[in-house]
Amino acid sequence: MSGRQSRTWLGVAALVAAAALARADDAAVRAEVDVTRVGVEDQVQLTITVEGRSAELAEDIALPPFKNLRLAGGPSVSQQVSFVNGAMSQSRSYTYVLQPTTPGKTEIGPVQVKLTSGVKTTAPIAIEVVPGSLGSRARARSPIDDPFESLFGRRRPRVEPKLKLVATASRPRLHVGEPVLVTFFLYTQTSVSGIQLAEAPQFAGFWAEDVDPPGSNPTGERVPFEGESYVRFPILRKVLFPAKAGRLTIPPVRFRIGLAQTFFDAGPQTAERATEPLTIDAEALPEAPGFAGAVGEFDVKASLDRDTVALGEAATLRFTVKGSGNLKWVDRAPELSLSGAKVYPPQTKSDLKIGPEGVTGSKSWEFVVVPETSGALSIPPLAFEYFAPSTGAIKRTQTAPLTLKVQGGVATAAGAAPAPAVTTSRPSGLALRSDVDPPARLLPAVGARPVLVTLGLLVALHGVIGGASWLADRRRLAAGRPAARKDVRGALGDLERVRRGQLRKEEAAALIERTLHGVFGAVEDASAPASDREKAIRDVLQQVQFIRYAPQLGDYSEAIRDVAQRAADVVRKWS
Repeated sequence: MSGRQSRTWLGVAALVAAAALARADDAAVRAEVDVTRVGVEDQVQLTITVEGRSAELAEDIALPPFKNLRLAGGPSVSQQVSFVNGAMSQSRSYTYVLQPTTPGKTEIGPVQVKLTSGVKTTAPIAIEVVPGSLGSRARARSPIDDPFESLFGRRRPRVEPKLKLVATASRPRLHVGEPVLVTFFLYTQTSVSGIQLAEAPQFAGFWAEDVDPPGSNPTGERVPFEGESYVRFPILRKVLFPAKAGRLTIPPVRFRIGLAQTFFDAGPQTAERATEPLTIDAEALPEAPGFAGAVGEFDVKASLDRDTVALGEAATLRFTVKGSGNLKWVDRAPELSLSGAKVYPPQTKSDLKIGPEGVTGSKSWEFVVVPETSGALSIPPLAFEYFAPSTGAIKRTQTAPLTLKVQGGVATAAGAAPAPAVTTSRPSGLALRSDVDPPARLLPAVGARPVLVTLGLLVALHGVIGGASWLADRRRLAAGRPAARKDVRGALGDLERVRRGQLRKEEAAALIERTLHGVFGAVEDASAPASDREKAIRDVLQQVQFIRYAPQLGDYSEAIRDVAQRAADVVRKWS
């Protein structure tokens, strides 16, 4: 079969009158075929089109099962750019070739397309397959007779449409990491019904970002070009960031242009045009210790979500970089190590926008800080270095110092070794938060003598009744198995309750920890050699600790389910 392609031209709103169209920023998926009645010796072309700004595939397209049809080829992928109601929209088309197998009625079932923004489902398509071949059937409207042919015995000669595509750069020379705006213009002297990319453009050596067309409803303007008068339309804009130094070339970008049908034309016409290559000179950035490649103009700020915490509680330290530049490249958090506190790896959050000047907005790193001593915890200034194109030099800025007040416990003297945050009989266990496991007084306050008498009776009773259980536990430990300190079935039930998401974040973390210690007892100190069982338990406890002290800024349900499942796997394997 020849390379037939079903082309759906998306009109340029500023050029021709078009029917009402869907919003350009809504993701849409549709499926269509070139024919709905086909011979068993012919082929059917199925095209699935994904369009909209948020139309990014989360998974490859999976075709439904076919009846009386088989896949003969594809997919071939094409990409196009169009204007819808004055806004730019991009779409991708996936074309498959289907071969009928037997005559009869058949159907292409609904196609489920998984996008990053959700799942879209196309409508089913009914097809009739008849014996033989329908041959070169007419697929379009019958052409209108050309009156020049009937009057003069020849067809009117076609005039090549005057169309030009030009790419312009906002500047020819810049530094690595600086933005350059590249605008693609269409110059025309004829009516245009639509325009699309003939092939996906390649920008080797650049980081490329899309920019919407200028204005909410871009219109053409009449300008002189090459000694003639043209109407010029901006059709595509890209912000490019050079990723390396040297002379970089933006290769030609080819577009397919639909021409408006006239009275004498037999059908819609198309023309292809390409831009000329552009050359950009990118200068290298200076090298300096600590400089990670940020380019632009930035401010930094550090803040704490609270000024005072109780010993054993956590605070969130947020470090924010705000400004304009290549913020998407900035992916390394500042180094943070605090004496007297444990600092967990940060989570990154971004609020960025793409504009003609580049990337603007902010990027933040959020550290969980768990003090291990009481008193005043000093957080030193956090430094950030960036290259400022306005001065051509590397600038260094830093945040103001912060102080976190830690209440509870006994403050350590200057120069003394820091005391542990919580004293516990489980060396690697996690301290339970007071609001999750508040201490409870089980017995009233009594004198020393009654307590000693009572303890003596309990020890004697334990020696008679629990001797066999104690010996059994010792034998299990000697054999490398943990003592049965908690019913395994009950432990798995608790972990399943956590996995179902019935608890708050801190409650879930505390219950997982109690369950593991209930089943396995105390876990040896992390500095001591560990068996595979102890390593597995330590890994889970470390995850539990991170979840417990993670900032209250996001959804941790998936992480909680994952660590609860891991804890259940450890219990099943090692208990």
